[in-house]
Amino acid sequence: MKILLVGGTGVLSSAVTEESLKQGIKVTMINRGRHKIPDGIELIKADKDDLEEISKKLCGRSFDAVIDFLCFTDEQTSKSFKFYSQYTKQYFFISSCAVYDTRQKGISDEDFPKVNPVWQYSIDKWASEENLRNLQKGSDTEITIIRPSVTYDNTRIPYGVVPLYGYHWTLAARILAGKPIITWNDGKNRCNMTRVEDFAVGVVGLIGNPKAYGEAFNVCGDETPSFREVLDAVSDYLEKDVITLDVSSDFYAEALPSKAGEILGGRAEDGINSNKKIKVFVPSFRQKIFMKEGVFKTLDAYKENNYYSGIDWCFDAETDRIINKWCKSRRISSKQYNTHFVDYLDNASFNDKLKYFLIKHSNNFIVKTILTFVIKYKQKL
Repeated sequence: MKILLVGGTGVLSSAVTEESLKQGIKVTMINRGRHKIPDGIELIKADKDDLEEISKKLCGRSFDAVIDFLCFTDEQTSKSFKFYSQYTKQYFFISSCAVYDTRQKGISDEDFPKVNPVWQYSIDKWASEENLRNLQKGSDTEITIIRPSVTYDNTRIPYGVVPLYGYHWTLAARILAGKPIITWNDGKNRCNMTRVEDFAVGVVGLIGNPKAYGEAFNVCGDETPSFREVLDAVSDYLEKDVITLDVSSDFYAEALPSKAGEILGGRAEDGINSNKKIKVFVPSFRQKIFMKEGVFKTLDAYKENNYYSGIDWCFDAETDRIINKWCKSRRISSKQYNTHFVDYLDNASFNDKLKYFLIKHSNNFIVKTILTFVIKYKQKL
């Protein structure tokens, strides 16, 4: 079999690539070529939006499946399907279990009510699914919809609110330094957490399967740990007790507006999804790597790779800012929480310290003015 991947070097797509190669599938990949790709991959170096260039390089070719990992809105999905449907019989859309309305309590199978209106990501993914089904009605290309839950790999710790990918050692660094990690609802919210190695088995098992045409699948493991259990796993690995500060989800969302929808629509609700359907269609799919082992693998990888990208100073500063704000609102001292700059890896630059300071004090009028100027200056560059 031959498949075409759009993207191919991200968290999910890298695992699908590896599993496809393992099963003897020929993989062609379209991306800008900025990351190392495995041996045996045919790379078409191009920007995903340069469809004119891509069409020249795909002229006369066909694939058993196309999987586009870079669609996040219905507009992007429409553009992708209309273009790639001419090259394949089966088009995969990577949606999300976030499409389910988690306000409705229960285990979400593929027909569970949609959508959670407070989370734009949920709205966009469901709109993409509906739009794709409408487009498919006038096409000879079949669609298969994949809905992951919380997935993670060697660069990610499956916690609810996290640093940028590649910077997740920041969570471990805070624990080692005795600084708190923010929880909400006492860390009790649960969801399916799946290592990408297991996720990929489910996806690849649907390639070329006519029974998967027109179907949607929750591709997630059996285990549904709480976010507190994730922190406990990190704590066990580090052999260091984790200090937490529990804030209300409403307060957290208001204090961190960039992630308000994710917090209120996703992380502050249980997201427990059924995987019965994918197990029927792909009998080889099952969870082999459970959360604690998976988190240990992630932390091992960070130590073995010089902590990847290092510390996410924006996340670190935001966390300390929110802790201070919560303490102030409760009229308690924040001194016990050690909310000051810590050079966790002994390599922080002046710019790192400045970034931390500006973000931590972003509610200050003078700092707000400086940040506004910096943002406008960068936009002009």
